[in-house]
Amino acid sequence: MKMKLGILNSLDSQEREINWQGSAVSIYIRLFETVQAPFEYVGYEVAQGELPESPDACDAYLITGSPTGVYDDEPWIMPLSDFIRACYRQNKRLVGICFGHQILAEALGGHVEKSEKGKGLGLKTFAINATKPWMSEPSSQCALYFVHQDQVIDLPPEAELLGGNAFCPNALYTINNRVLGIQGHPEFTHDLMEKILTAHDKQTDPEVHATAVASLNNGMPDNQRMATWIVNFLTADILH
Repeated sequence: MKMKLGILNSLDSQEREINWQGSAVSIYIRLFETVQAPFEYVGYEVAQGELPESPDACDAYLITGSPTGVYDDEPWIMPLSDFIRACYRQNKRLVGICFGHQILAEALGGHVEKSEKGKGLGLKTFAINATKPWMSEPSSQCALYFVHQDQVIDLPPEAELLGGNAFCPNALYTINNRVLGIQGHPEFTHDLMEKILTAHDKQTDPEVHATAVASLNNGMPDNQRMATWIVNFLTADILH
């Protein structure tokens, strides 16, 4: 039995500058294939106004990253927020990556801002503060690629903080076994991060950019571990 996972693409494919070797949907499919996820996939171009007809269209949903801020006046932001709340009321499981992590928090009672600390770029390690049953191979820390300036400043009232660091305190959280927010990008490869940092070169403080570039050779991201955690989170008590 396979779970139908709806991937809500919040990156407008008509405006992207980076070659993702396919769509933003396909990059997640490739990630989950590395851990043999029991999913079938349905992609929705949310940034172009496409949403599922109802929460019941899929068993669970993942919301992708985006250069858009949750506070931006884009016509698709409010409908996506409404859809998130409808899914939450119906006990659908939701995972958010970067922008997805942020809009889940904002839609469910948290608050997101453009951080005064500046951009978080490159390979970053954050502490794991709490362990859940779906965290197979539990670890005291996790490393992922990060590309953001917006941050979840206040978590939703019912959220539980699972991980963070000094720069990004709210990097990983969950809500009532229904929502999982991840600020980092487990779907990003080394090559893709190089392309993203090149695209960010002229928009970023030179020291910050140089540090981010150097970080790519200072370790490996825990992409497969996080992919496994996401799969376990989405399928716990459903497919097992």
